[in-house]
Amino acid sequence: MVRIDSKGDIEMKDGVISMDEFKGTPKKFDIMKMREALEDFKQMADILKENVRVTAGITKAKYDALVKEGFTPQQALELCKEVRNA
Repeated sequence: MVRIDSKGDIEMKDGVISMDEFKGTPKKFDIMKMREALEDFKQMADILKENVRVTAGITKAKYDALVKEGFTPQQALELCKEVRNA
């Protein structure tokens, strides 16, 4: 059940929230949590960059092998594209 009290606050069966809370008034940020989240993001970014480097090397090796086996450069490129989209 939800109702608005005489002060304009919303009363819910769990408790009361102010209109400012309801409107999404900015809250104070926890700087330490933000720094931790940023460090986590930096670590994930490093992992993602390394993944791209490794994947690029594998794709290049596949392309070179396909050309060496007699595929045209365009055919090899198309075959490499198909694997990346799979």
